[in-house]
Amino acid sequence: MPMLLLVADDLMFPSRIREGLRPLGYTLQVASTEESARQQAEKAELIAVLVNLNARRYDPATVIRQFKTEAKTAHIPLLAFAGHVEREKHQTAREAGADMIAANSSVAMHLAPLLQRLLSGKIESENGEDVVEIENEA
Repeated sequence: MPMLLLVADDLMFPSRIREGLRPLGYTLQVASTEESARQQAEKAELIAVLVNLNARRYDPATVIRQFKTEAKTAHIPLLAFAGHVEREKHQTAREAGADMIAANSSVAMHLAPLLQRLLSGKIESENGEDVVEIENEA
């Protein structure tokens, strides 16, 4: 079963993302520290990594750089997310190597289209902005 890794140290996003992944047939591993993220990546065949940029227990930029510079994980698509107005965090994630940046609301409400875009390599935002926000695509 395809597996995603969520690097997040809060309680809200793991449950939201797990619920969003269930109908898609993906499983989710959660890591709440840099070391835990590294261990999870070594054990699992991941198809994507999601990193919450609003962390207290790890440095998101360090996590992103580790995934994007190590040979075993550099190819794995990585989505970083934070509030849509947190431009400094978005920029830091981009500089660290994140493949896609999204707003928290897009991750919470439109996970399936975001993952489809991330996994297909179509990661740029249609509106040219630096944060991907997905409107209701019904």
